[in-house]
Amino acid sequence: MAESSTQLGDIEERFFTCSLCLETLQEPKALPCLHRYCKECMHMVLTRKKGTFNCPLCNEECVIPPEGAEGFRTDFFVNSILEFLQLQTTYKKDNVKPCYGCKETKVVTSFCFTCRNFLCQECYQFHLENDMVKEHRPHLLDLQTVDVRSLTLEKLTSLTEDPRCIVHVKHVAQMCCETCGNIPICVACIFGEHKGHVTHEVKILAKTGRENVKAIMTELEKCRGKLYEIPERVAKVRITLTANVEQQLEEARTAHTNATSKIMQKAEADRNEMMKRRGDILKRKEEECNRVLEELEEETRKLREKYNKIVKKKEQQYDTEVDEVDKETLIMDGRCSNEVDEMNGKLQRFEERINEGRLNNEKKITGVYDHSTRTISRYEDLTTTAEIVQASRNEWTEALCLPDITAAGKALIGEAKKEFTELESWSVSGVGGSLLDSVTPSVTQESVVNIKGIADGWRVWGVSTSCDDSIVVTGRTQSSKSHVTVIDRLGRVIQQDQFEKALGSKWNPCRHCCSISEHLIVSLCESNTIELYDIRGRGECLSRNIGGMGYSWPGFATCVAADAQRNIYVGGSKGHVLVLDDQLNPCRTMNLPASIFWARDLVVHGGQLVVCDWRGKGSYAVTMDKEEARIVHRFTSPDGGREWSPRSVCTDSNNYVYMLWHAAGECVLAKYSQDCRQLLTTRQVDVDSRSIATMITGVGEEKLLIVTCENSKLYTFGLQVD
Repeated sequence: MAESSTQLGDIEERFFTCSLCLETLQEPKALPCLHRYCKECMHMVLTRKKGTFNCPLCNEECVIPPEGAEGFRTDFFVNSILEFLQLQTTYKKDNVKPCYGCKETKVVTSFCFTCRNFLCQECYQFHLENDMVKEHRPHLLDLQTVDVRSLTLEKLTSLTEDPRCIVHVKHVAQMCCETCGNIPICVACIFGEHKGHVTHEVKILAKTGRENVKAIMTELEKCRGKLYEIPERVAKVRITLTANVEQQLEEARTAHTNATSKIMQKAEADRNEMMKRRGDILKRKEEECNRVLEELEEETRKLREKYNKIVKKKEQQYDTEVDEVDKETLIMDGRCSNEVDEMNGKLQRFEERINEGRLNNEKKITGVYDHSTRTISRYEDLTTTAEIVQASRNEWTEALCLPDITAAGKALIGEAKKEFTELESWSVSGVGGSLLDSVTPSVTQESVVNIKGIADGWRVWGVSTSCDDSIVVTGRTQSSKSHVTVIDRLGRVIQQDQFEKALGSKWNPCRHCCSISEHLIVSLCESNTIELYDIRGRGECLSRNIGGMGYSWPGFATCVAADAQRNIYVGGSKGHVLVLDDQLNPCRTMNLPASIFWARDLVVHGGQLVVCDWRGKGSYAVTMDKEEARIVHRFTSPDGGREWSPRSVCTDSNNYVYMLWHAAGECVLAKYSQDCRQLLTTRQVDVDSRSIATMITGVGEEKLLIVTCENSKLYTFGLQVD
């Protein structure tokens, strides 16, 4: 912390500069993060914002007061320093100015902070000797004996007047009203306009502020070492990433060269073998023809014509064999060329994947670096502000400024304690496999729209699609009802129905859905009712109560799925799965393994049932041919060392599996291979994401849809092959 001897010249110029206009602060307004901007600059920024905005320096989210820029606290302490700095720039020794006291233009020798103007030597003596202005004496600055550049903050504070009551402007303020934002008031106001408000004596408030800031600065000092280490760690990781990527690319190119060389060597050997066979055939042809000719010469003239025909026939026969060998050689050369082209294509795609992984890691690394830079900037601004305020040793300054510094410091501690344990893991490209790995479809966000017709307080729990680009979302309303809403890809409502929950049911009316045919969906309510719903404007066409189907059904229904044979699978909160036909008639039940707590979502995939176990924090592929299901495979959860819970799952037409994973304050969309055993890619999505599904558009393009639960948004992603 700064001592009382801190001089104004020791404070960096940027502390008094507005980062928006890059000029000296004018009427500085302080944000909760302690960064300051000109009032006019703040007004220009807030004209395009509503509700909240982010600090341009540290990106801290701030709530916009109803009064706009005027509602933020004016930093009167910094303002007083700025006024003094203006005095410093305008005063020169033997400077001739109009004297505020006698109104004559002469050499000024002092400045009165009460009059807020310059005085000549005679008026300065009058201030010192005349009791009419005795209250001005503590606020006089003799410019002839004081070096303004070495003036301390404590001295400057003693020269400036204490704040006056905003109601009784002639009274010096002695209290602060916490209810009204720590504004200065006098004792009379306690029994007047501020009666019943929470008020504090400025001395007590300043003391409390000093103690809080001391604790905050002690805690921040503990984090300082780790905070300043992050940029160095980032630099090391970047160097390691570059080296590892170059090594991986070099290995890939070497593998490509070796594989191509082997192909060419094999082709050359096969070609030599073919040419040898061709030579043997031609040799046998020549020998056979010569033999025939020799026999012909030995025969009589009558037989010569006969043997000439035989020779011609033999020539045609062997020429045909030679043509076949030539054709096989051409086919072999074409196959070799295709294999080489395929290897070149695989190398190019592998290099693109390597570079994409490098760019993704660079973005993550840059994000860590930017976060650390912003945090360091906030830390340095907070420590500078705290030092300046406490160096003033003015209780009013401390009472008004230290609570804000304390609040900003508490918010900063959480950011400063972030260790970014995953940073070193980004030093590799993140691309697994070898050069010969097959490609997979990528997921690219195309649009996000608000779902119309979903009132405030409603929730969206499920999503499904039809063949005519219609999308079905289901959930619950604010009351005891659930809803089925049919929308188009722009979020506009085509059809909507609401349903009362089952009579006497104690379970919430949360509704899920899945598609069973072109225009028919299965709609499941957690109050244990299930319906077939026609999206062509006909609404509900068949309804059943799961509890009345003759099967023991403890708990409540939690999810629904269907297979290509239109069998319906209903998951429950107690580890049961009920199988129905397409007319909602029960067929059989399945018991999930004991390690699966409950099914939050289901999908049929490759003859197995994929189960998202939200409470058990795992996803599984289980058998579905017997009453007692058996675990075949457990899905890999996203990395990062966090506890992830799966919420929703779906598949695309290429049998890739997509899954939503949630952790505290984060949601990830994960993509798995067709056999479910390899986690291919992950990407951050809206933390409110609740359910996913795929759809084939009218032009044959496949899309991935994500709906959010509380803010009712529909995200559309394109599925493309890289």
